[in-house]
Amino acid sequence: MKQFLPLTLLVVLTFAVKNGQAQNFDNPGEYMSFIGKQHENISKKYMAYSSASAHGKKARKVENIRQKLLNEVQDARMNISGMPAFKGDKSYRDTSVSFMKLYYNILNDDYNKVLNLEEIAENSYDEMEALLNVKDAIDQKLEDGNKKNKDAQAAFAKTHNVNLLEGESSALAEKLKKVHELNKYYNDVYLVFFKPYIQEQSLVEAMGKKNITGIEQAKNALRKYSEEGVEKLKTIKSFEGDNSVTSACKTLLQFYIKEADATAAASDFTLAKENFEKIKKEFEKKSNPSKADVDGYNKAVADINKGSQKFNQTMNDLNKQRTESLNNWNKTVNQFFDEHTPRYK
Repeated sequence: MKQFLPLTLLVVLTFAVKNGQAQNFDNPGEYMSFIGKQHENISKKYMAYSSASAHGKKARKVENIRQKLLNEVQDARMNISGMPAFKGDKSYRDTSVSFMKLYYNILNDDYNKVLNLEEIAENSYDEMEALLNVKDAIDQKLEDGNKKNKDAQAAFAKTHNVNLLEGESSALAEKLKKVHELNKYYNDVYLVFFKPYIQEQSLVEAMGKKNITGIEQAKNALRKYSEEGVEKLKTIKSFEGDNSVTSACKTLLQFYIKEADATAAASDFTLAKENFEKIKKEFEKKSNPSKADVDGYNKAVADINKGSQKFNQTMNDLNKQRTESLNNWNKTVNQFFDEHTPRYK
């Protein structure tokens, strides 16, 4: 049900260098190219992971890819740390090693929090919000680490007179950037959807238990969250001109509002059924009921049967509309991801 976009690493340090013909660590351009290739490899591996995660799979289901990525990061870290200082200058090398260490620790430690939260977030709005906040915090760590590394790269190039030929953004960088933007956009819409979605489960549970107080509280909260959600959606702009997800979310919220109104019938029917059970109990106590007693009981039976049919029809209609609305939401989300998530193999 939930599409979890991956943690987004906005780091691509590939570049062309106008310097030297053969690779050797006495040449500053070749020295930097070696480090750049390590970063490029990690970025590509991460893009493969992010693509798999974004296209319909939770982090737990692509855990094997994460483990392989951790090994790749460790290898890159060792490759860079094994390089000599360049004419006594170890700034770029050591900054890159530190970044790889940060990257490894985030994937190994912080991402375990993501895996653990995924196990419980589906049943709690607070936990779901916490999960998305953890992802945002990780994104920020990676962006901060990337900036430090880019600054070290530029400083090293300036010190050693290396002319870097770097375009505005590589294709891979654009893909990673778009995943990040897609992640943030979808999470905003998803939280709007998720709050009434969870509340509706409480309503259905209360109805199943015939808890009138619970039904009233749950339906009022469902209406409140849904109406707030509709207003919130008005503040969320389309994603690259695509408003399909917000539109599908709005349709679902409008159903929840309708459901909240319709479930007043559940409270009425529950009360009517309780009243009928009292009438039935009193009637069955009479060993020789009068005609008036029988007529009164038969009328109560007819009324409760009529009420039951109406209630069941209302519930069937709601169940059908719920299924259609949720299917439309899920289908739209899948199409949205397929349309906008960059793929890398």
